[in-house]
Amino acid sequence: MENIIEFSHVSKHFGAIKALRDVSFTIRKGECHAIIGENGAGKSTLMNILSGIYLPDGGNVLYKGEPVKISAPHVAGGLGISTVYQELKLCPNLTITENIFLGRTKTTKLGIIQKGDMDEQARQMIDMFHIDLDVTQPVGRLSIAQMQLVELAKAIGKDAEVLILDEPTSSLTAAETRTLFTVLERLKKEGRTLLFISHRLSEIFAIADRLSVMRDGNYLGTYECGEIDENKVVKLITGNELYQELSGEQDEADTAGQERHAVLEVKNLNRGKLVRDVSFRLYEGEILGLYGLQGSGRTELVETVFGLHPAESGEIVLRGEVQKKGIRSPAQAIRREIGLLTEDRKNRGIFAKMDILENIAVIHNRKISSRFGILSRGKMKQMAEEYCQKLSVKMDSLQQNIQNLSGGNQQKVIIARMLSTDPGIILADEPTRGVDVGAKSEIFAIFHKLKKEKKSVILISSELKEVVRECDRVLVMRNGRIVGEVTDRENREEQILQYSFNG
Repeated sequence: MENIIEFSHVSKHFGAIKALRDVSFTIRKGECHAIIGENGAGKSTLMNILSGIYLPDGGNVLYKGEPVKISAPHVAGGLGISTVYQELKLCPNLTITENIFLGRTKTTKLGIIQKGDMDEQARQMIDMFHIDLDVTQPVGRLSIAQMQLVELAKAIGKDAEVLILDEPTSSLTAAETRTLFTVLERLKKEGRTLLFISHRLSEIFAIADRLSVMRDGNYLGTYECGEIDENKVVKLITGNELYQELSGEQDEADTAGQERHAVLEVKNLNRGKLVRDVSFRLYEGEILGLYGLQGSGRTELVETVFGLHPAESGEIVLRGEVQKKGIRSPAQAIRREIGLLTEDRKNRGIFAKMDILENIAVIHNRKISSRFGILSRGKMKQMAEEYCQKLSVKMDSLQQNIQNLSGGNQQKVIIARMLSTDPGIILADEPTRGVDVGAKSEIFAIFHKLKKEKKSVILISSELKEVVRECDRVLVMRNGRIVGEVTDRENREEQILQYSFNG
């Protein structure tokens, strides 16, 4: 099989950080090739070189056997290379159609925009994913998962020969992922080449033909997926044996026979179409899973509890105390010891122009100030260092701009910020999105440690295996309502899916 891309001794530095060190390997035409490694391994840097975001400091990229200088994204596009980024690059004020055809608007010979034709083609692209969306609505109204599918449709619609997919399933449910894989298999049969970046090993083995492993900017090798197992891959990525994630089963003995106290009770909560008459309890020292398909209302529910959007009706009871006016703002929620990890890291999680220190300390006052109310840089630094160390954040220094971190390390900084407020209730919305296998283990270890400290977690994840394995109970949402509760561990996955699809 002929090679379409060859990386030849590619190197890249960012200051003192060596992001890529003499990387050389090839990509075959018409294959799905996975690029895997921990956060900071160099995967995204290498793909950004292929996409025209960065130029290499050393080495060459060969495309169809010829050396190429990909100096900008439009140069990559001209070569037939299209990228779906983990951090979405859509224009929220434009419609779905306008986003899909951005930069390649269809016009008549007289220069008249063919809006009807564009809308029809956009509908056909969206229909590939079996979702019902009005392509004339602004993208800003969509959920993160829906935006992800629009981004995929936009890339596929460019008829690119090479499609780079950076964590394309990070916001998708299991059903949506299966649909995406059906589309990707069709693209492979058409002769297109797919570069697939994911931290979900089960997905890599389901869709990829070969995989290349990277660690600390070094290329470790390329393997046929049928000739290597997950354990060996994880050992290559981390240098350790297959990581052991803590399981809810391990904690059952800690709570068995103990009286349960509700720290949060939601009664008949309503907000719009996606939070409809919702009632549930969260107990002290519990990890409660919240699962559902796209549009089920999971994110909208926790945002309402956190006060990002006030409830229209219903009641919230915190530690036995009725919140008479509900929770009206995030500041109020934080004062009541509730912390939120948002699923939208780029737009709602990080402060892009601030450094790591400022991103962690931004919501504090008394903890990091003197008795006269003056901010103490020393206290800020001490607190930030403590939590970055706990979460193994890979960084140059606390003064490094957060945008210069990998997506997974940005996520760790956001988690550090949330934990620094010492919340008793944690609302974790897709906490492992875009996070590598080692970091996932660390995050869940933190959640289970918090559980043993009698703190409580609501975990939202599109990765069904995470919900099945890590949670004590699972609530399933569908069309804004809670349609089922799963407590038994036996056949848990099957029960959750049955509620998700059938209600």
